Amino acid sequence: MRKSMLTAGLIAAFTLFVALVIQIFTSYYIYNYQGNIPQDYRVAVVFGAKVQADGLPTKFLKDRLDASIRLYKEDQVDVILLSGEKLHEGFNEIDVMEKYLLDRGVKIEDTYLDGAGLDTYSTIYRTKNIFQFKKVILISQSYHLKRAIFLGKIFGLDCIGYSADSGPYKTEGKQSFREVLANIKALLDIGSDRAPEVIIAPKK
Repeated sequence: MRKSMLTAGLIAAFTLFVALVIQIFTSYYIYNYQGNIPQDYRVAVVFGAKVQADGLPTKFLKDRLDASIRLYKEDQVDVILLSGEKLHEGFNEIDVMEKYLLDRGVKIEDTYLDGAGLDTYSTIYRTKNIFQFKKVILISQSYHLKRAIFLGKIFGLDCIGYSADSGPYKTEGKQSFREVLANIKALLDIGSDRAPEVIIAPKK
């Protein structure tokens, strides 16, 4: 019993340590105010999230899309890469995301679509290696940006983050807890040099 408790305690301590290191390492690169974002980052990357049954974005996703639209309309980015899932029938984040942007004045020629961004690791990998963008602004909620930026830096991607927070979010506590565990998975993915589940050519 003591041994199992000690093991569980060590795992918990290591998990929290990893989360703390990632937070400290990435906090410098996260911007909450768009006016402070350096002008030489001209590509926005928006991470997908679940969509509602009626085909509208959830609040998490809507806030991310709205953040990218603000940067676009203020001429702070030239193009927007939408990365999410568009591989399985009945689950299509990309079309919802693209329609939301186009309905709000973003030109179709200024969007890139990545339907194989199945997770954060895949989106970062594909942004760097498939789409071959070198300097990007990652857009998500702050709890998620930490891991995304950490992965980007490990991949050698010159990235900063723009927080899409405009809470409150009903599931924020759950998502934050999930993020702690996701940090460990990120380390395992890096350690195993995992290739994304799907590698397809970029679609503009």
